Amino acid sequence: MCCGEDAVLGLPAPVLEALAGYRRMRDAHGWGWGEGALPDLFRWARFSLLGPAFDAAAATGDWPAAVRAALGDGDPPAGVAVVTAGAGGELTVRTGPPRPGPAGASLPIDVVVLSDAREDRTVSVAGTAVAVPAGGVGLAVVDVDPAAPAVPVTCGPARADVVAVREVPAARLRVSAPVCARWSVTDATGGGWGPPGLPAKWDVTHRPYWHAREAEFDVPAGPLEVVVARGLEYRRTTLTVDPAPGGTAEVTWEPQRRFDPAAAGWYGGDLHVHLNYSGDAVLEPADAARMQAGEGLHLVQLVAGNLGGALVYDRELLDATAGTELWSGDRVGVAGLEYRNGLLGHVHALGLAGVPEVLHSGDEGTAAPWDWPPNAAVCAALRDRGGLATYAHPVYSALTDVGQLYAPARTVEARELVADAALGLVDAVEVVSCFDDRGAVVLWHRLLDCGLRLAAVAGTDVFLSFAHGPGVASNPPGWGRVYAHLGGEQLTAAAFRSAVAAGRTVVTNGPWPTLGVDGAGPGAVLDRSPGDRLAVRATVTGGGVERLVLHGAGGAVLAETGGADLEVEVPVETGTWLAAAAYGDDDEHTLGAPVFAHTGPVFVDVGGRRVAVPASARWCLSALGALEALVTAEGRFDPAHRDEQLGALVDVVERARAVYREVADR
Repeated sequence: MCCGEDAVLGLPAPVLEALAGYRRMRDAHGWGWGEGALPDLFRWARFSLLGPAFDAAAATGDWPAAVRAALGDGDPPAGVAVVTAGAGGELTVRTGPPRPGPAGASLPIDVVVLSDAREDRTVSVAGTAVAVPAGGVGLAVVDVDPAAPAVPVTCGPARADVVAVREVPAARLRVSAPVCARWSVTDATGGGWGPPGLPAKWDVTHRPYWHAREAEFDVPAGPLEVVVARGLEYRRTTLTVDPAPGGTAEVTWEPQRRFDPAAAGWYGGDLHVHLNYSGDAVLEPADAARMQAGEGLHLVQLVAGNLGGALVYDRELLDATAGTELWSGDRVGVAGLEYRNGLLGHVHALGLAGVPEVLHSGDEGTAAPWDWPPNAAVCAALRDRGGLATYAHPVYSALTDVGQLYAPARTVEARELVADAALGLVDAVEVVSCFDDRGAVVLWHRLLDCGLRLAAVAGTDVFLSFAHGPGVASNPPGWGRVYAHLGGEQLTAAAFRSAVAAGRTVVTNGPWPTLGVDGAGPGAVLDRSPGDRLAVRATVTGGGVERLVLHGAGGAVLAETGGADLEVEVPVETGTWLAAAAYGDDDEHTLGAPVFAHTGPVFVDVGGRRVAVPASARWCLSALGALEALVTAEGRFDPAHRDEQLGALVDVVERARAVYREVADR
């Protein structure tokens, strides 16, 4: 028995054929599915020490050195074996504590190959060839049966056996809850256990997890830790059991709420989720529905998108269902599109009733190799089809300087957002995402300062088909989410879209903030006179919060507290906006630390005029100058039409300049 939340969804024939094609690609090429444009980092996504290695590589840029630093000189952790190919061709092996398991189990072991040779080598790990450059590193992930624990490794005539598992007696574990939940079951070495038939996943902390309402499955006899969670709104619970050989241990979980936004009309969604995106498993929409249920997430948008090549994953699902809901009721699922251009930025659009003609651009080796059309045209096309034009994961850095947004060239940041927002072509921006939320806040606040009313949304960009990272990519959907106030309407994709378009949103990766300005909430527009005073109250519920802040126009922090409640009177002389934000460090409920939440703003017009901060307008003008320089130097344009295509982008920039110059002059 796996999951009482499993749904049987009737899928159109083209979708079934696409899924069958994905399985053939996965079986033929492994977890990369033959994706030639797969970033090198993704090839290490299954490495259990990816986090420390990635941090070291970010500091030095030397990946082999980063892997060696993450491994250290002592014994590696359980589940990791280190094979060193010496300069003379010899092989040495280091392993940590062996993972326990009953006969017949399949335990994944990371075999990291380090080369001390001066020439390139090929090392065979259980029959899989691992190419290792001179002085470099390689990785193979091998599934091992504890009844046959030796993994053969050869390099030329040299041979060694890796033994990183041990056989122990079998037991059973039975878990249940009144609702679908996220379960994590680990043995004393940290190895994960779960029911067969469900996708095995690991979050950013490398904790294994799966979703079910009830399940019963084999485990090793001995101590086990069981962690149960259900998204942001419920308390995480940790339990221990110790099943005897041949025995069965039982765990029953009763969920306890941390907060209940839906009781006040707020419904949570994740607008940026990839169902299939290469990876370890080929998933069906029913898998996403189960994960959504297990996270207590009201709405999920499964976006089709390419990964740098010509293949647009899950396009058939979008083609077949655009304009309809995949499932409805107390949870809603929809298919969407992530339009990807690595130079100008990525855009998605909740509520698409049709599929645009162009699905991506700027990808060499495809039918769309040029950075054209401008994203402005793309936003307009998405809107024409009913979509809510939204820039994804806007900033990779803390954005302490505007130039950070425009170098290096292709980092998939929201470069054209500053222009498209000024032209009224953008509805929302991911303030909570897989990138740097601090930088997203800086950019978003600058745009708000110029009288642009962009809604704050959240999109995690998780890859459901990936078992492991990189980073937060294999987190559960909804680890960050946008809450939309539906104003008493029933939960539907259309109602959610309308609420976001009206700015009635809160974004969070853990805590729950509220804001009231003269009794009005996020998205409200108040008309006041010079000298009026506004009664403001903000609150926050949830762990890990160190500061509750009231933000205002021009970078102002109008009030701040280390507590959970803030009340203040704010005088106004000119147009402004007000929003509450919560900041912190770590919390067990937050899988995308640091802890962060931000309400949508309440807009305050004074004398009928919107906010206009000249300094922010000048900042945006600097951004437009950097954008024009970037596309001129780095843009890929059809040589036969370069002037026309570059000119179209420059025209977008120039029209946006007129908007910001007007604000700057005020």
